[in-house]
Amino acid sequence: MNKHFLKGLIVAVLILITTFYIFERYESSRFNDNSNLNIWSFIDANQISTNRKIQNIETFARLYGYVRWFHPSDEAQEIDWDKFAVFGVQKVENIKSTTELRDTLYRLFSPIVQGLQIYEASKPELFNSEIILSPDPDAKPIAWQHFGVYLNDQSNIYKSIRTNKSVVGAEVDNLVVAKYIDYPIHLRNKEVKFSGHFKSNNRGVTLFIQPFVSLNEILSNNKIHKTIIEESKDWIRYEITLTIPKETTGIVYGFEVDGDGEVWADDFEFLVNNNRKWEPADTVNMGFEHGKTEDEVMPIADWRTSATFLSFEVTDENPFSGKYCLKVNYTGKLFERMPQFGEITKKNIGRNLICTVPLTLLTNEASTYPKTEISLLEQLKSEISNIKISREFNSHVNLASVVIAWNVLQHFFPYFDVIDTDWDKVLKETMKQTLTNKQKNDFFVTLSQMIAKLNDGHGVVYGEQMVHLPIRTEYIEKKIVITASENDVLEKGDIIKKIDGRPVMSVLRETEKIISGSPQLRKHRALNILGSKFNSNEETRLLIVRNGKSQNVIIKNNSRSKSIFFNPIDERQYLNETIVEIEPGIYYVNTGNCMVNDFEQKINELADAKAVIYDCRNGAQLSFFDIVPYLIEKPVISTWWNVPQIVFPDRKEMEFSKSNWDIKPKKPLFNSKTIIINVPSVVSAGETMMDIIDHYNLVTTVGESTAGCNGNLNYINLPCGYNVMFTGMRVLKHDGSQLYLKGFKPDYPVKKTIKAVKEGRDDFLEKALEVARQ
Repeated sequence: MNKHFLKGLIVAVLILITTFYIFERYESSRFNDNSNLNIWSFIDANQISTNRKIQNIETFARLYGYVRWFHPSDEAQEIDWDKFAVFGVQKVENIKSTTELRDTLYRLFSPIVQGLQIYEASKPELFNSEIILSPDPDAKPIAWQHFGVYLNDQSNIYKSIRTNKSVVGAEVDNLVVAKYIDYPIHLRNKEVKFSGHFKSNNRGVTLFIQPFVSLNEILSNNKIHKTIIEESKDWIRYEITLTIPKETTGIVYGFEVDGDGEVWADDFEFLVNNNRKWEPADTVNMGFEHGKTEDEVMPIADWRTSATFLSFEVTDENPFSGKYCLKVNYTGKLFERMPQFGEITKKNIGRNLICTVPLTLLTNEASTYPKTEISLLEQLKSEISNIKISREFNSHVNLASVVIAWNVLQHFFPYFDVIDTDWDKVLKETMKQTLTNKQKNDFFVTLSQMIAKLNDGHGVVYGEQMVHLPIRTEYIEKKIVITASENDVLEKGDIIKKIDGRPVMSVLRETEKIISGSPQLRKHRALNILGSKFNSNEETRLLIVRNGKSQNVIIKNNSRSKSIFFNPIDERQYLNETIVEIEPGIYYVNTGNCMVNDFEQKINELADAKAVIYDCRNGAQLSFFDIVPYLIEKPVISTWWNVPQIVFPDRKEMEFSKSNWDIKPKKPLFNSKTIIINVPSVVSAGETMMDIIDHYNLVTTVGESTAGCNGNLNYINLPCGYNVMFTGMRVLKHDGSQLYLKGFKPDYPVKKTIKAVKEGRDDFLEKALEVARQ
């Protein structure tokens, strides 16, 4: 045998034995915190250290979520939770044993968590609820209830309260009882008067009226007119007078309540001044004489309610006039269900540790019970106050931001049952990647990749500005094709093969990883920002193919008008038009440019046309909320909005509050055929209308599938300076089937061709015209 071969064989065997020994020692160390690796372990020391750090922070993260959103003590409300997250990450990251981690977590959380237990799985402890009993026999149970989840002032319809505690105004939507007039053309530029009779022992009651142009104005409380209702045992009349602006598309009016107590209301009037004579503009059930109703969605006939922490009762007890009046009473709860006293969350939080966190305490007007030792709480608050947070790159702040965002979604995101995502694994992966980030942009990508795993079309991370290539790219015939350009070097029909030396399909796949949504929406948005960069001074090298010949070009990323949502760079026909008669009797409406007034001026022509094509590819200044009333002969309803009602962590026993909208018909009734051009950018409100259109079979659709994402937004403001948007409620299709990820497929699917792009033709519009001519 060759001596060199023998020598090599011996060396190989020694290496194999050594590697096996190191691996065996490393594996045993994972389950024994007190073990000491021998000299061979230095090879994997850094990896072991990183894994342990991630495990420590994961354990802190799970306990953080259970406490922040589900433990109801007064002490927990005194904490700056963003700073606490950073503080906790710093405290636990380098701990080397389970015992030390357990003790550190207990020191961190016990000043704000009454009845907290943290113990090793091998040493179980029993929970005794007597330790959290109150000496006050009149104390009431206090627990968290989440209607969705309230996160900040952007939270919109979502609410979070602790039961039997005075409600902080910003935590809840105060709109209580309201009516709505759609398209009040007869009231524009006219003086109106809204009045009602009240008696109340609640200081937070206001009469209001709000004209608006868009739904966003309703949510932002712009142009709202209010009159404060005084406390009184006697009936007092209040009124508001104003002139309705000429651009108004709707009016909301009613009264709102903020706080504890009872409110009585009766005999409302809504009048309009016609030639100096006040005449009724609304007479439907203004005195609540229609009596009681058992309707969960509309507990008061012909009036809408949105504050579920109040009870509504149409009663014959002491009305101002007639037989009935309305009584509104604060219940101390958002809804009936809540954890019972003694209920706990008992969870494995990692590193072989179990936590027990009480979900319900007892409270009186003064405080929750038992009280924490003041010195411990003050010391904790003092330590937290020393934490400095800024938008600059900081690994601890970034890790804390992951802790917060992951927990919000873990406990409140309503679609985990329809996505194939291991969210626990996502936490570990995101922590690991965060530790490798070197600059702020890196963390933006990391966080975006985390949110992308929700497949949520509303799942977007805000906070970094990108610059974009001055082109429009689309996926046509399995190629990336330029369909519009603001750069003289590039032409429609050019095929991109490489970006900065990388195959373009690889770049597309990497871009899709930071975009959340259904497959069709993810690709659509990735194409909007393909080749985009954070540095405005960078140039991008493209390898393109034009007429069968390859060429390299260098392009400056200088477009800021683009975003993942829309790419305004386009060269299709009628892009800048509002309403055009393309052929005799066939009209084209660009919903991205057409305003309500433009539509109303052409209303009679459109009603009697042969066909009207609505192009939704460029957004919707004119929404189908404005169009559908002319397509129906009787009222139609939307699908149900299902807002989570959450009282337990980890979405356990999640229930839903249901509500919906209705749309009433308007004249003239359109006799024309209605055709819609859809693409994946039709999302959210656009899909609300698509659901009505699809269910009632009102129109014909051409193009591509819609996004597959609907429901009111919620926002997480993170200490790193980024904001995360996500869907806070569950929305199904009218028939109860899944909308999420699927969207609405067109009646006539369209696939673009490179030939049509080069010839300047619009495949989508051509198909719509073909259908219109039938």
